[in-house]
Amino acid sequence: GGGERARARGGRCHHATATTLTSPHRFNPPALEQLWLNDNPLLEELPSEIEFCKQLRVLDLRRTALSKLPREMGRLKKLIEIDLRETPFAAATGVGATDTDGLVESIARKDRRENHRLEMLEKVVNGVYREVADTREGQYLIPELVQAVCDEFTDLDELRNVVRNCDRLFPTELRQARNPRRAAKRLHDDFTALRRQNEKKKLSAELELKLRAIYYDVIEPESVEGIIKGIYQGDWAVEKELELEDIHFLIKNAPRLFPDDPETITGPGIRSAVWALQQSLTDDREEVIAKVKLAIMSNLYPDREPADVEAVARAVGKLFERDAFATKKELEEMKKLAADASLHFPAEFQLAQENPQAVRMSFKRASAASAAMGM
Repeated sequence: GGGERARARGGRCHHATATTLTSPHRFNPPALEQLWLNDNPLLEELPSEIEFCKQLRVLDLRRTALSKLPREMGRLKKLIEIDLRETPFAAATGVGATDTDGLVESIARKDRRENHRLEMLEKVVNGVYREVADTREGQYLIPELVQAVCDEFTDLDELRNVVRNCDRLFPTELRQARNPRRAAKRLHDDFTALRRQNEKKKLSAELELKLRAIYYDVIEPESVEGIIKGIYQGDWAVEKELELEDIHFLIKNAPRLFPDDPETITGPGIRSAVWALQQSLTDDREEVIAKVKLAIMSNLYPDREPADVEAVARAVGKLFERDAFATKKELEEMKKLAADASLHFPAEFQLAQENPQAVRMSFKRASAASAAMGM
């Protein structure tokens, strides 16, 4: 097959049918940089051996019958141009001759996901379900369960961790997985709990170091573990438990949250201090948003609905946030933005609604200019 003549621009090139990809005597796949398979109306799929074309940079698949691409294409790290115009694949996906990087990355994700699925299947067949893998139920149910688990985890890093911890996460009795979707959901819940537990242990070590730094000359090192235990444990029927995000907050703001005298530290006291500081920072954020709203409503948009103006102020404020709770820098910038609102917000309200990023960019440019002038 073939229509157009191909000319190499730099590296090795080849104009071929798909069958030549698996014929080493025809050309050398590892050295190939450009490959034209265009105008082959009978070409319905590419062979998985395409992955051996490690130097491939340009791939022309125009006017072929391709409706799908092999996942192995995601391993071609040097591919910069794929032309799929006038193919069933392009008609179905909208992908033609643009965004090669995005297409290759999408294929690579599918490839990694399939590799995780195959590895997971192998591990559970040879591990937790080795006694039942050859039974009729095992041959049917194990692949179904593995697929359900893969569908449950959209994040590839999480899926990789599931593969690593198959023996700990999969139900020990296969009969517990006769509803694969439900079993996969339970596994996901167990995975989340296990991950949070492990993260909590890591944060405990960080918190211990922080406390030793704060009380380095007034506290016995062995008592720090008891303090942390008291912070982590409580009566959750009457009190809210610290989540991972709250523990991160506690570590970050430890000097503000722990008392001067370590003898007065209590678990409930520290937890109350966390909630109080978080509420205070939330109130501070609301206060500066209200200042921005008042400034732009008074000076720029007096004829607009207050709720609409507030929505703009919040959209802009969101762009200044650096953390879940207000930081000193954020509050300072928002106060300055309120004072100089007329300089940064557009006169037309619709523009402010459609492009709050422009307000943030205007503020950043002005701040950079002031810094350069030493103001």
